[in-house]
Amino acid sequence: MLVRSLFILVVTAQVLNADENCRTPDNEEGDCKPINKCQPLYSLLERRPITASTADYLRRSQCGFVGTYPKVCCPSGRTTITTNPPPVVEGPTENTDVESVTSNLLPGGDVCGLNTQSRIYGGEKTDLDEFPWMALIEYEKPGGSRGFYCGGVLISNKYILTAAHCVKGKDLPKTWKLVSVRLGEYNTETDQDCINNGFGEDCAPPPVNVPVVERIAHESYDPNDVNQYHDIALLRLKRSVTFSDYVRPICLPTSNEELRRSFIGQKLFVAGWGKTENRSESNIKLKVQVPVKQTSECSSTYRVANVRLGPGQMCAGGEKGRDSCRGDSGGPLMTVIRDKNKDDHWYAAGVVSFGPSPCGMENWPGVYTKVSKYVNWIVNKLKP
Repeated sequence: MLVRSLFILVVTAQVLNADENCRTPDNEEGDCKPINKCQPLYSLLERRPITASTADYLRRSQCGFVGTYPKVCCPSGRTTITTNPPPVVEGPTENTDVESVTSNLLPGGDVCGLNTQSRIYGGEKTDLDEFPWMALIEYEKPGGSRGFYCGGVLISNKYILTAAHCVKGKDLPKTWKLVSVRLGEYNTETDQDCINNGFGEDCAPPPVNVPVVERIAHESYDPNDVNQYHDIALLRLKRSVTFSDYVRPICLPTSNEELRRSFIGQKLFVAGWGKTENRSESNIKLKVQVPVKQTSECSSTYRVANVRLGPGQMCAGGEKGRDSCRGDSGGPLMTVIRDKNKDDHWYAAGVVSFGPSPCGMENWPGVYTKVSKYVNWIVNKLKP
């Protein structure tokens, strides 16, 4: 799954041999060497606080690793480096209208967001039928091999909600084709999923694989934008799926009250298999709770990395080791809302967009696309 991981100071790169020739961000000749062997760049790293322009320069200078230690393109014959502050980029404006949204193509409260569990199943592992709206997105590679590299969530009998970077992301290889989704999965390594419930084995029916016939990324999404605004997409399925205890849609916020919720200070849920373009955390569906952070606090953190968060984004996590490492790129950030009849329903609050790498870093929340800001867009794209 193609998570837009943000490397705070360095980004993914090939491991290069020591002192290999390279070009600096200023297009000067240099040598690729460990940063502690490059005084001009090491002095930048030692300055506190690290400005956004400095963080960006260090990121663009990175040229490999020695083990886990970053290497940079060290300019030849220079002892100091001056970085220019980046231009201020304002976040996109979103429609602040919070009027209720209606659509007869979305399931009602008698169908969506119902969990067969009377409580949240304890521990990191989910129960067999916990979060029955979770979807795995399958890609076909050259030669015909297939794999799951993104996640999503079922929102109706024909549509999956996911991230735009899973459809047209910068890190998505051009040779991969998004071909299908899998629903009702628990353990990706077994044909039949069973767990011991203390009284014997409880088994789920086989998962459901459905071809994708339409991939709809948000029109304003730019794969190369470091801010990853409008990172949201829909997948239209070839056929309608039949709902069961193991395959069921999640609810979307549509009422005035639901659309106004900020969730700040609350702990929401992320679930999945930890699927990204270069990592698979688990073959079993996992979950974790993450606290929703104030936008101002999160914006201050990411500004160091030259990222400007917009109103269509929200942050959650930042607790060491507890982040969307447990979730899938493009998967949901979820909450439980109790309706006027005192029935509990699960809602999609966010879509996993990007975060620090390695994930689960303390004080670095993950960034999610805020679903409430895009409900009108979602509804306008749905077809019978």
